[in-house]
Amino acid sequence: MKTIAIEEHWNSVSIRDALDRLQGGARDESVAFNEMGDNQARLEDIGQGRIETMDAAGIDVSILSVVTPATQALPAADDVPLARAANDEAAEAVRAHPDRLRAFATLPTSDPQAAAAELERCATQLGHVGAMVFGRADGRTLDDPAYGDLFATAARLRQPIFIHPQIPSNELRDAAYRGFDPLTDLGLATSPAPTGCCSPPTTRSTGPTRPRSSTSSTPSPTPPTAPRSPPATRRPSSGWPESTIVIVCHLGRIGNTSK
Repeated sequence: MKTIAIEEHWNSVSIRDALDRLQGGARDESVAFNEMGDNQARLEDIGQGRIETMDAAGIDVSILSVVTPATQALPAADDVPLARAANDEAAEAVRAHPDRLRAFATLPTSDPQAAAAELERCATQLGHVGAMVFGRADGRTLDDPAYGDLFATAARLRQPIFIHPQIPSNELRDAAYRGFDPLTDLGLATSPAPTGCCSPPTTRSTGPTRPRSSTSSTPSPTPPTAPRSPPATRRPSSGWPESTIVIVCHLGRIGNTSK
């Protein structure tokens, strides 16, 4: 049985440089993790060094994906050409090691129509096996109707969409995860609780909650519970096709990154 690793990050020099040029609130601080130790050199090696590391770890096949936030933190003018170039670079690596590597497409989601077109190009021309996306781009989360064509394309081409966590927006970090030294702030923002993909899970009460009595030890009688009807099947508000294949990474990390 083959061991296939499906979350094997890499990075292109061009994407790294573009992210480093971002200033102020546009900068994605999670890229600091890429610079620790020898991470940068290892991320940028999708050649023989990567194969040797796979051999040492007992991995037969790696599916390459550009590390967070890929090109999604960039304006569309940079996002589109850099995503395309990264996909071409990944395809070259796969061609050099066809028995060991596959690739997820990098999508320029700051331009939803360009993202749909790039997914189609990667699937039909480059041989990519799906796409990895992050929680938001240009203020939009993945449940925005603007991404309807992207997910329709994924469904039509049977391309899985791997949703990876992303650092929360600055607004959410200001409200909940700042006030400490910079490293602690970053650690809180990238811990399992706050980081996420789209909207938060929704929890609804099935009935009124009765306060516990502090003066009586006798439990109140439990009212009879009416049988529940099965929940109605709802289409996502974005209109995603029902056949869209979505892989959610790190389920414990889903949170609200839109505010």
